[in-house]
Amino acid sequence: MRRRRPLPSHRLGLLLLVGSLLLLVREKPAQAGPWTRDRGHLFVSLAYSRIAADRLFGADFRIVPLGASYEQHALQAYAELGLVNRFLTMSFESQLFRYNALLNQGATYGLGDLRLGFWSGLVTAPLRLTAAFLIGVPSGDPAPFASGDDEAQLIARSLPTGDGEVDFEPRLSLGYSFGGVRRWPLQHYMVIEAGYWIRTQGRSRNPRGQFVTSDFADAFTYRAELGTKLPFRVLERFWIILRMSGVESFASDIAASFTCATGLGNGVSYNAYGFEIAARIVRGLGANFGLDSALRARCVAAGVNLKAGLTYEF
Repeated sequence: MRRRRPLPSHRLGLLLLVGSLLLLVREKPAQAGPWTRDRGHLFVSLAYSRIAADRLFGADFRIVPLGASYEQHALQAYAELGLVNRFLTMSFESQLFRYNALLNQGATYGLGDLRLGFWSGLVTAPLRLTAAFLIGVPSGDPAPFASGDDEAQLIARSLPTGDGEVDFEPRLSLGYSFGGVRRWPLQHYMVIEAGYWIRTQGRSRNPRGQFVTSDFADAFTYRAELGTKLPFRVLERFWIILRMSGVESFASDIAASFTCATGLGNGVSYNAYGFEIAARIVRGLGANFGLDSALRARCVAAGVNLKAGLTYEF
């Protein structure tokens, strides 16, 4: 059972402004990418992330004041398991706990959505090319309920923990590693990914508390990543990672303006930069710390997302 904290009453004008909030929830702490895992090999990650903002990217891509302070805290689990050498790696990703809050006004919390992935290596040399098929499962709550007056109910519904839809994404992932030789001792890897996010129908509540469904527009997704390792003692344990990632929704501006109130709804778009340091602690245990933020976006909180986590592989 999902637990939710009752929300106090609020001014309706503030509610209407908060209704445009949408977060970068599709960002992930790790992905299988072009390098699939051998049979029986496992990778697991547990990460915490926090984003806080008092501004947002509106439906017209401009940054506007939110009128309140918003925070999201999330505990995210990710795992990869090799099933068939090269040809099948399975991935699992879930927000085990998601907490959305309008400071001093109200909050919702509970299980977020999860995603299953199946990765198959198509080419192994000289480049790595892998195809994936991802399935989004609506395990989060798209329509939280709060005790109180109508305004409190509306605030709760603007802070869901899931989008209420099943979605699919076919994706191609290209990777290449180089360096680590006498003339170029630095080690590098590069990843370029592109996908087509097939969205279906989201589920939410209308102001009367009735469940309604709405069609979500499909989107194009991408990720470009460069990792570098320095060939020096101690520093060779660290990867320095730079990335660009994004989602470009095919929804019109008008459609986006009506769906931002769900928090995970239709029309989200962003181009974001990210920086991460990943370290090997001992044997298969590792840790990472990073941040990302949007350069251009629609229906996305205009704040920095901070992330920290632990990883283990064998």
